[in-house]
Amino acid sequence: MLELIAETMRALQAETALYPPATQIWMRVMGLSFAAGIVFAFNKPGARWIVAALLLNIAGLVAGKLMFADATRMQIGTIVHLLFWAPILWIVWNTAIRATLSSTAEGVYNKAYVVWLYWASLLMAISLVFDLRTAIMMLV
Repeated sequence: MLELIAETMRALQAETALYPPATQIWMRVMGLSFAAGIVFAFNKPGARWIVAALLLNIAGLVAGKLMFADATRMQIGTIVHLLFWAPILWIVWNTAIRATLSSTAEGVYNKAYVVWLYWASLLMAISLVFDLRTAIMMLV
């Protein structure tokens, strides 16, 4: 089973390598930005949600490719993002960011968290706009 997962991940990476350079950069920026949430995840719920989105994305891509081998990475990624990222972004905005806005962020760590949370959620929101456009194109 592990070999099948490894093969699936190689197939996903090979497909990603065919994306335009700008798309690959965008994906790396998102991945690194979301992964940076690990720094805050131990005591900031918003960071845990963003890191969860990253992990769900990876797991969803692998599971989707295992279940639907003929589907493209773009198709699977679009569905995974719309299913998981949209609710996570809603949770982040309705809980973590509201709580952050209502409290005073004192100290370098807390200020860095606020900047990171806005950055990561902005990236997620922009990605969801692209995903919605892709989903509409897939249906037409």
